[in-house]
Amino acid sequence: MKMKNLFVIIILILVSKTIHAQGSIEIVADSQLYLLMSKRLENKKIADAKPDTLIIPGYRLQVFFSNDRQKAIKIKEKLIKLFPEYENEIFLIYQSPNYKVRIGNFVKEADSKTLEKRLLKYFDNVFAVRDKIIYIKNKPQKESED
Repeated sequence: MKMKNLFVIIILILVSKTIHAQGSIEIVADSQLYLLMSKRLENKKIADAKPDTLIIPGYRLQVFFSNDRQKAIKIKEKLIKLFPEYENEIFLIYQSPNYKVRIGNFVKEADSKTLEKRLLKYFDNVFAVRDKIIYIKNKPQKESED
């Protein structure tokens, strides 16, 4: 958003210069600005090459809820060890004054039931909660190992 505002300001300055045609305006830009712009362009190209990622309403399984930050971190680490296939779908969320550990990105609550049964073997209080989830359209299928 800041970059967008900067571009709008630069355009307004250039337009005002051509309209008034009085005096001169010199724009001095830090070399870091050009570096930042090129990095942003590079990141955009990478993002465009990836499948479409959306943030949509869905469900996650809540495994932990407390104001104990250290315990929340330990629970997250335990989840990563027990369920490495969900490593990128394990979230430590802070909502003052509590920490929550959630797992999964499920479009429907019913989709979470299989994982919920597995989690209940290790954790006492696991339940589905509405949350904003990361949904990847056109997600590439994992190749089966032969």
